[in-house]
Amino acid sequence: MPDLVVRNAKLVLPQGVVSGELSVERGVIKRVAVTGAPKGDVEVDAKGKLVMPGVIDAHVHVYDPKFTRREDFRSGSSSAAAGGVTTFIVMPLDTPVLTPASVREVIAAGQKDSLVDFALHAGNFTAKAVGAVQKLSAVGVKSFKAFTCSPYYLDPNAMGRLMGAVKNVGGTIFVHAEDESILHKQQERLIAQGRKDPLAHHEARPSEAEKKAVEMTIGQASKTGCKLHLAHITTGRACDVIKKAKAKKRNITAEVTTHHLVFSRDDVSKLGPYLKVNPSLKTKRDQAALWKALAEGTIDIVVTDHAPGTRAEKEVGWKDIWNAQTGVPGVETLLPIMLSRGLAGGRLTLERMTDALCTGPARAFSLYPKKGIIQTGSDADFVVVDTKKRTTIKAENLHCKAGWTPYENMKVKGAPIVTVSRGEVIFEEGQVTGKRGRGKFLPV
Repeated sequence: MPDLVVRNAKLVLPQGVVSGELSVERGVIKRVAVTGAPKGDVEVDAKGKLVMPGVIDAHVHVYDPKFTRREDFRSGSSSAAAGGVTTFIVMPLDTPVLTPASVREVIAAGQKDSLVDFALHAGNFTAKAVGAVQKLSAVGVKSFKAFTCSPYYLDPNAMGRLMGAVKNVGGTIFVHAEDESILHKQQERLIAQGRKDPLAHHEARPSEAEKKAVEMTIGQASKTGCKLHLAHITTGRACDVIKKAKAKKRNITAEVTTHHLVFSRDDVSKLGPYLKVNPSLKTKRDQAALWKALAEGTIDIVVTDHAPGTRAEKEVGWKDIWNAQTGVPGVETLLPIMLSRGLAGGRLTLERMTDALCTGPARAFSLYPKKGIIQTGSDADFVVVDTKKRTTIKAENLHCKAGWTPYENMKVKGAPIVTVSRGEVIFEEGQVTGKRGRGKFLPV
């Protein structure tokens, strides 16, 4: 007898949407069929709604031992479960993850508290840490985060050595690409002018800084043969560079965040420090270019860069933006926003949205086909979606510790209603039902 059976579903499969059912045994999809599955221990009636692979958020900051007041594995993974996210990949925030011991510490915290499965990015790399790549790979980490700018600036020589080391272990270098010299000069100029207003932060990070760093990083990766993933792209100019590089068959993937798809600098006057993010928000024109690049596949995946801060840490930015915490919460609102702005908004097809949220992240970070797809033998991670359900995003209904969201009062069309992780229902009827510590570490 199957452990779980989903019936009356519109299954989002690689070949398209198929009306049918699926059965699960021991956390793995046993059978995908039009009909005929025997009764399961647990039965889920999808009632004709979409069932898509579980969402993978490949860029989240849910754990730093110094900042558990902002978020931890328990609260962050509860948000994930409620948002249809069945796997996330955890990124270091401030405390470095550059040694096997530090990797084991994060894994232990996740195994104790996470409701969903998780993998790790190592980082934030220094020149001295380049030699640790082999040891980090041996403990199950194959993605390595580096910056071309402060506060974790890695000079071009060290970046080249890091790429070589990452190439040798068959890993991916994950780069925050903004040019250090341009950012430094622009910020110093604004500070000299006495600028402390929220918009000053965004003006301090011009589009030219991203374009220049993306060009340089792609060039270095091409020379070394290292697989490159570009973090949170924000500009049309960078999209053009990536498109040209992909036409030359460069081994590149790129991501965009929901907040860069939803907000522009026009929104800063209203939300101020609550929209302080790195890279900064750009123009409406850039925003349109990001949607176009995502639809075409120039940008491969959508992530959240989930990095909540407290209200107090944000509020100080109304008087002095340079002292405000950087980052926004987003993991729980990822799927509803993409269903609404992407699918219902006509910007993305169902197939493209599913690839950007599920299959694409799994491929980019070596989780495919265990994750990111509904097929026999893959983990039974999926989400039942009501594409017609209309809701209003309210912080009081979310599970993040921060207690606020930049998407407050946003009306969305489409919502996850049941989340299943390895055959276990972890969210349904508006309630998180998954047990703390059930999430597994995914070595890649």
